[in-house]
Amino acid sequence: MPPASAVLLTPQQQDLIDQLVRSGRFDGANDVVATGLRLVAEREKEASAFIASLEEGIEKGLQSGNALPMESAEELLASFRQRK
Repeated sequence: MPPASAVLLTPQQQDLIDQLVRSGRFDGANDVVATGLRLVAEREKEASAFIASLEEGIEKGLQSGNALPMESAEELLASFRQRK
């Protein structure tokens, strides 16, 4: 069995753990912590995938060639207003 780790909790964190255990949703503090760590791991995985997709989009944009001139915001708004 791996060695136990000690974790210092704020009173608010301990109160939350106690409340969750009393509610019957969790078997004990270890269950609460394990669930929290699983959620953090899922969030980190999602964040990594999001960052990878951003980097992929940046690379795709860089590979597409030089930037082309665009209308200014004022020109774009003026063209929209003329269509009315």
